Amino acid sequence: MDSINDGGPADPGLFPCACPRGFILPGGEMHEDKRKFRRFKAREGAFAAFIRPNELVNMGQIQDISAGGLCVRYLATDNSNDEWSAIKIFGCRDRFLHLDRVKCRIVYNHEVPEGSWEQISTRKCGVEFNDLSVKHQSILEEFIGCFASADSKVEILRV
Repeated sequence: MDSINDGGPADPGLFPCACPRGFILPGGEMHEDKRKFRRFKAREGAFAAFIRPNELVNMGQIQDISAGGLCVRYLATDNSNDEWSAIKIFGCRDRFLHLDRVKCRIVYNHEVPEGSWEQISTRKCGVEFNDLSVKHQSILEEFIGCFASADSKVEILRV
């Protein structure tokens, strides 16, 4: 799992530049990266599920993750996300790890055209974690460590 431009874009429509905390939009416009945490590509086996108070809404594979948020790719039959209340993060490598009901804010949620067909669309959603408890922070740190490749040293930066 390689780091993405030291916290750079997870979105494939954005191009990393030589600037350590920014990237260039497709039209050539410079965009400042406002992430506080280094983001890492996720290994296979890391998943997130969007949940309503008592039901699973959608589940997908985590594309990248940091101590401040994540990006997940999932299948959907509609693009409604207004009712999501939280996400569940889970994965299994040597053992099963999960964070239940992590409060978050949706930063973006858009269709990935090359992965969509007819009434089912592949979507990519970026979320920012909100108000993580000490327990969630601890488990998230362990989760990131578990799903980072051996050649990527994960450092959790506390603000």
